[in-house]
Parts: sequence; C-alpha cells; structure tokens
Amino acid sequence: MATKGKPKKLGFMSFYNKYSTNKTQKPKPDPVDAVSHSWQQKKPENCPELEAGFGGRRSVCEGRKSVSSVETNLGSVIGFLQVKVLVSDMPPFMQAHAFRCARTTYDSLEKFSSKHIAYNMKKEFDKVYGPAWHCIVGSSFGSFVTHSTGCFLYFQMEKLYILLFKTKVLKLNN
Repeated sequence: MATKGKPKKLGFMSFYNKYSTNKTQKPKPDPVDAVSHSWQQKKPENCPELEAGFGGRRSVCEGRKSVSSVETNLGSVIGFLQVKVLVSDMPPFMQAHAFRCARTTYDSLEKFSSKHIAYNMKKEFDKVYGPAWHCIVGSSFGSFVTHSTGCFLYFQMEKLYILLFKTKVLKLNN
C-alpha cells in the first residue's frame, strides 16, 4: 500500500486549531490598570460620606437605601440593601422579596417600631405566598421554631435581626 499520492488525514483537533489560533496577539491589560465600574460604585449626589482611611476602600454612604423593584440578583440585593443572611432555607427570589419588604418598611417609619416591621412583613408574605407566616423582629431574642420546607429566613439588617418563617396550616376536624 503506497500512500505517496494521497494527502495525510489529520484529526479533528488539527482542524479546530487551524481556525481557532489567533495570529495577532492582543496585549493583555495590566491588572492594576483594569477597573470595572458598576452602578453600586457610583457616588450618590446628596449623601454624606465617610472617607476610607487606607487600602483604597470605597466611600461608605450614611443614609437610607432606596429599594429597586428591578433588582433581582440576590448578591447585589444583599449588598445594596446592606443585609446579612445568617440562616436560610428559602429560594433566592423570596429572600430578595423579604429584604426589600424589610428595608421599605424600615425606611418608611418616622419612629422605629419592630412590631410594625414584623406586622408588615407577615401581612406581605401571607398575601403573596399564602397564610401562616410568622415574623420576629428585634435585637436580642432566642427562638426554636418548626417551619415548612423552603420557608425559613433569618437575617440581619443594620443592628436589627429578623426571623421570618412559615408553618403548615392544619384544618381542624369538628
């Protein structure tokens, strides 16, 4: 068998490499010069600031945060509304709803009332996700609760701790 006249067959990778190699190499950006900007890094116009002392940290705004109904990414909602999730057994969209509800209620109060925040959150979650939601708001409390699967959230907003959970509703047989 003579193979002098036939061209040699190449594998798939040789075909792929032929078209995927970039003949003109672009210079890689210097990691020190590369800066990404997002809407969160924008300085508010009417907000007092605290300047960072070292390390080039961003300025921190001392003021109330507005709630965007468009924002759905849980990570950015947590950062924007300044909440810290302590324990969660809840889908991200429900967590974001809880954070927004807590922040809007907190921001709308002229005089702080943990009872009012708990009442508003319970009513909102009862209306949207069905009955039997419970909410505990405060800065120092203990709890031991039984909750429905996927319906438990314990988070911190500033110095306030919020526990939100749902229990199963059982009908009484008369």
